[in-house]
Amino acid sequence: MEACNQCSSCKAFNENASFNILELDAASNNSVDNIRTLIEQVRFQPQHGKYKVFIIDEVHMLSTSAFNAFLKTLEEPPSHAIFILATTEKHKIIPTILSRCQIFDFKRIQISDTIIQLEKICEREGIKAETEALHTIANKADGAMRDALTIFDKICSSSGDVITYKDVVANLNLLDYEYYFKITDAFFREDIAEVLLTLNEIVRLGFDAEHFVVGLEEHFRDLLIAKIPATIGILEVSEDLKKRYLNQTSLAKTSFLLTGLSILNQCDIDLARAKNKRLHVELALSKLTFLSRAVDADIFGKPETQEKKTKFLNESTKDEPIDNKSTTIPPVSGVLQDQKQKINTPPTQESKSVLVEKSAPSISAGLSSIDAIRENIRKAEITKAEARKNIHIDLVKKIWSQYAENNPSKSVQSALNLAIIELSDKTISVRVPTQVSKDMILQESNLLNQLRNDLGVSDLVFDIEIDKSLFPNFEENKPVTIMTQKEKYIHMLEKNPSLGSFTKKFGLKLDTEV
Repeated sequence: MEACNQCSSCKAFNENASFNILELDAASNNSVDNIRTLIEQVRFQPQHGKYKVFIIDEVHMLSTSAFNAFLKTLEEPPSHAIFILATTEKHKIIPTILSRCQIFDFKRIQISDTIIQLEKICEREGIKAETEALHTIANKADGAMRDALTIFDKICSSSGDVITYKDVVANLNLLDYEYYFKITDAFFREDIAEVLLTLNEIVRLGFDAEHFVVGLEEHFRDLLIAKIPATIGILEVSEDLKKRYLNQTSLAKTSFLLTGLSILNQCDIDLARAKNKRLHVELALSKLTFLSRAVDADIFGKPETQEKKTKFLNESTKDEPIDNKSTTIPPVSGVLQDQKQKINTPPTQESKSVLVEKSAPSISAGLSSIDAIRENIRKAEITKAEARKNIHIDLVKKIWSQYAENNPSKSVQSALNLAIIELSDKTISVRVPTQVSKDMILQESNLLNQLRNDLGVSDLVFDIEIDKSLFPNFEENKPVTIMTQKEKYIHMLEKNPSLGSFTKKFGLKLDTEV
């Protein structure tokens, strides 16, 4: 039932002047003497109403002696006394006390309910707030509405009537989730430069390595949850952010996320003992950058999977007018040697008469077998010659694109898809924009072997050259400019001239030794 707010008891409580409600903070008053003082007050009748309420906050902080002193009163309380024991650690209360209480478990307030309450406050106060900003406040409050309102008031005092996600992140000193999405995309591209530069930017913003690793762990955990449709409801984020998780997790394999979580968890554990924490984090991020290649290499390295992969690539060219099956020809020298051994073997006494009768047919059979082998060799050479005549650039491009699609490395895929290929006799001319792309393709020896097998040309070769003119829209990564402290100061001074007067006013000096 709700309070009437009209009677004397309600009015006294609202005015904080009620003598019938007493509170004891057990965190700072946990001795036997404090409990005895409380017990003395229990004997007095209430001034108004029927009951006198005693609230003991953080009751688990009471000492064992204080619990024992309180037990007698709790077993036989006066009819007018009601005790409310509040705690966040119920298991620390001794069983004799716990067995004499009615237990009411209060759960944490859901993030969605906290957001609804904050939206009502914004509407009543005329404040415009982004949904993502309210989500961040609710997450930071961790199920406590009082903390959510405290954070909300703090941000309102500095941001005014408009609250954005950037304001919340700046006030609470949180790392923007954009950095986690950005660095994860770099993992997928195997862009180690982007990964290290992003980490450097995060460190320059003032966030320590432990904070970043824990945040990246949570990001990988959310990606893994978004990977499974049945668990997508666990994500307590806005709808727009949930869509971003779904888009990014579609690019990642479950094995990548699980192994990445293991690497980050181990990094978090080892950071406490690491002397060079940044290097430790950079090592973990480097492992994550090339994790896709390591995981897929372990999978494709299995003979059964490799056989399936080769079968897939071979089946993709069945419609082409080429006989991809190589003709198996027994070695001629082996047959001749076998026949020679049969002819020159000295006969035994028992089989001499049989050999005399069958020696002529055996020799003729051996000669006919040699003729058959020669005929097979001739047919195989004719088949290969016909296959070379039927090779065309469309087939080469088809095999090339299929190999790129099945390659586990995103970087190699990008290099193969970007290349321009042409066919001239037994040479495949490849044009690429950078030396990095050329080196990547040269390392893919399996590609050349695949083309030789599928095209039936054993002496096929690559001719790879760098030609930037064929790629006018391609932009190379710009080198990072490293500046000294003095150069940084001059650069900042050009952007903000008032920095010079500020420096002179307070007598600041540039520390060139850093």
